[in-house]
Amino acid sequence: MPDNNFLAFQYALGLLNKQERQAIERAPAFEQALKNWQLYLTKLNLKAPLSKQSADQIWHNINHQIKPKKVNIIHTLLNTWRYTLGAFVTLSLIFSLTFFNQNATPQLGWDIHTNLSKKQLFIISTTHKHTDESNAYTLWVKKDNKILRIGLMPETGQKIINITPEMLAMIQDGEMIISFEDKENPVALPTIIDYQHKWIT
Repeated sequence: MPDNNFLAFQYALGLLNKQERQAIERAPAFEQALKNWQLYLTKLNLKAPLSKQSADQIWHNINHQIKPKKVNIIHTLLNTWRYTLGAFVTLSLIFSLTFFNQNATPQLGWDIHTNLSKKQLFIISTTHKHTDESNAYTLWVKKDNKILRIGLMPETGQKIINITPEMLAMIQDGEMIISFEDKENPVALPTIIDYQHKWIT
């Protein structure tokens, strides 16, 4: 029986060739594992993105060391590099996810990650089950008796919210509020507060 998790990890990283990808049985277990890895890699890239220039330099350095006439050596080097890269990224993911989970709020149904350097919020729906189509959860920030609406929480999947300068000033040493509001009638202040706590950055 194939290891769906590791296979999905290789697929998400782009380590499989066309024939290997076509040979995969796209069973529900594999699809779920692939979705999870793609989500983790997105989180990692948001935290420590690899620029195109850096990626090109890595491949240039690899190609520079490959001898054109030694076909077997090329094949060996490429396979070795492929699995070495996989191991390296796995360790990076473990470290990154450990860091991310320090700011996670799983009891909410979402993980909320605040990246002040990029002025972004990265919100992932985890255990949240959206059943009320007429209402939605809304994210707010409160500081010094002032409350500012940030935006709607994702019902499924993930969402990136850009932080304005006003939001940024309030998030620092402010409080996070999540409320349950009517979609059709936006309110200026939270009404049904579901969660309120100091904002962890």
